[in-house]
Amino acid sequence: MIERWAVRLAGLLAALALISLFLMMLQTVADVLASNLFNRPIAGNLEIISVYHMVFVVFLPLAFVEHKHEHISVDLLYRALPVRLRQVVLVLGYLVSAVFFAILTYQTWNDAVRSFNIGEMMMGAVYVTIWPAKFALPLGFAAILLMVLIHAWRAATDPDFDPTPASPEDSAA
Repeated sequence: MIERWAVRLAGLLAALALISLFLMMLQTVADVLASNLFNRPIAGNLEIISVYHMVFVVFLPLAFVEHKHEHISVDLLYRALPVRLRQVVLVLGYLVSAVFFAILTYQTWNDAVRSFNIGEMMMGAVYVTIWPAKFALPLGFAAILLMVLIHAWRAATDPDFDPTPASPEDSAA
């Protein structure tokens, strides 16, 4: 049940990142058209894209990528290990990752709350309130932390657990 909920959360966050990517594209095209056709670029366009859209696109889909086992990995030595040792290495790797993401979740949450409390803004072509975007980081890190813990549990308890991503041929079908 927790895994099903986590997968839905990962999908929702990935969908929000996709929407942000689409909005970033529209905003960029609108800015280029406004600049070239009317000589009036959108004020604060760069700031909004870099503070909001890029942050959402990078951090929100982390758990979805982990769910699909598509993070970059090097498994040259791992594949040479005996099956039982592979399972131990996999579980330990997930647990180390969980500690890392727990620290990132904790710290970025504290940073986001501090930013909210002071009403943090960025001065550029226009003033841009940046504290809302800072909450994307702990949200993305907490979601991947949950997914990594689920994968650690499955790697420890399910002998058929395979962290290999689906091949492109399987995805196309």
